[in-house]
Amino acid sequence: MTTGLGTAQFPRKVAIFLKRVLSLCVALAVAGVLTSGCAKSSSDQGASAQPSGPITDSGDTGLKAETKPGQVAAGDSKHGEAIFTQNCSSCHGAAGAGGGIGPTLKGEKAHKDTAAAIAWIKNPKPPMPKLYPAPLSESDVADVAAYVETL
Repeated sequence: MTTGLGTAQFPRKVAIFLKRVLSLCVALAVAGVLTSGCAKSSSDQGASAQPSGPITDSGDTGLKAETKPGQVAAGDSKHGEAIFTQNCSSCHGAAGAGGGIGPTLKGEKAHKDTAAAIAWIKNPKPPMPKLYPAPLSESDVADVAAYVETL
């Protein structure tokens, strides 16, 4: 019995090989998407001289006053929007409309009040990354929750 180019087994073996290669490519692509997480890469920042990393304040100092532990601060939705754009939109989509690996946040106010939204941001379930207490502060979390409540 020969198994050369002239047999019917050769095309079958090629098809099996190509299926395995395609499966491996798909698996690698999925793994790449999952390992990229919700964070933007530093190449998205461009070649500017501005510091990179998450936005934690809209002021010049880069610092935002902390609230006392256990205190629910009234969030600043404008600042929350900037933080959301930097840290959350790659997964939850622009303006929380979905489109990434995270769900849409439109109408989230009907499901969670501000305190529940803050609790979720502080202690999320996977695959959502935990961004509190670093890089986001207590007041940053309150700001993001205030912004999400406006969606």
